[in-house]
Amino acid sequence: MLLPVPATAAPTEQWHLAALRIPEAHQITSGTGVVVAVIDSGVRPHPDLDGQVLAGTDISDKDPSEDNGHGTVCAALIAGRGPAPGKILGIAPGAKILPVRIGNDGGGVAFLRHDEAVRWAVDHGAKVINMSIGVIGRGEATLADAVAYALDHDVVVVASSGNKGADLDEIPAPANVPGVIAVGATGRDGNLWDGTVTGPELTLTAPGVDLPGAYPTDPGKPARYTTIPGGTSASAPIVAGAAALVRAKYPQLSANDVIQRLISTADDAGEPGRDDEYGYGRLNIVKALTADVEPVTENPLGEPERTSDVAIPAPEEERDVTGALLFVAGLFGVFLLLMIGLVVFLFWINRRASLQR
Repeated sequence: MLLPVPATAAPTEQWHLAALRIPEAHQITSGTGVVVAVIDSGVRPHPDLDGQVLAGTDISDKDPSEDNGHGTVCAALIAGRGPAPGKILGIAPGAKILPVRIGNDGGGVAFLRHDEAVRWAVDHGAKVINMSIGVIGRGEATLADAVAYALDHDVVVVASSGNKGADLDEIPAPANVPGVIAVGATGRDGNLWDGTVTGPELTLTAPGVDLPGAYPTDPGKPARYTTIPGGTSASAPIVAGAAALVRAKYPQLSANDVIQRLISTADDAGEPGRDDEYGYGRLNIVKALTADVEPVTENPLGEPERTSDVAIPAPEEERDVTGALLFVAGLFGVFLLLMIGLVVFLFWINRRASLQR
């Protein structure tokens, strides 16, 4: 859901770093220790991502050579190493990227297995998931179940709100699923990008116009870049990077509290309070890292409507305790049966002896 221009030799000016006060934020944390899953077209090699990408998975059944670099662009916006001139610096350069490939071109990916992608990411250590993708109709129900699975396992889910140029007139899944941070795009002036799909599910806005993109580069070749004229696919990973920073600074916080911290510290824009164009406002990363925020007991964005009754696996420690209790209960049951059998046997012996007398 972003339309990059042809590759260039140097990245576009990273104006969003100053706008978001990223140098100040990095004095607090760089996101070290947090894994961010990028469910997208895959993450291909690029010098600015060297050492940042974990071993992921490909469930797309698509030819990797046809990848247009959508996932690589998103990954660098989150965790590009920077900060040397001519290199992309991500919002959370200390974080690691877990790529989950489900297609070739971001907005046009094969959605039939997106629920599997979310569950795989959760099961393989992701604490934040970025999904710069969108689907209307087909597959929405399974996406809601997958989001529920992620939230049940304390994972923050971030998604792009969609681009009008992609023939969308309403916010698509997964961004329209309750509990997901749905992100719209703003320009250099802080105003909403006119291509942003808006609606009641919109949560936050973040820079998404004239941003640099890490264009896939063959190893040993000079780094290639691209420019993002405008797209919510670019603003979503910026918020995902912010979530990684918050999780690194406050590792004890639940996913619900991370979301609350991001939305309660946003700079109000548009109509006073939450509105359909800016959501809770413009992302303010430094404030999210430093403000006093009251804890919450539930997801402030709501809970997904589950369509599946498949039980969510308990955490490992819970399963261990449950197994031990079942084992003890089983032993007690066997002991009880033996005692009953012994009583019946003794009664039979006494009865027989009485008859013989």
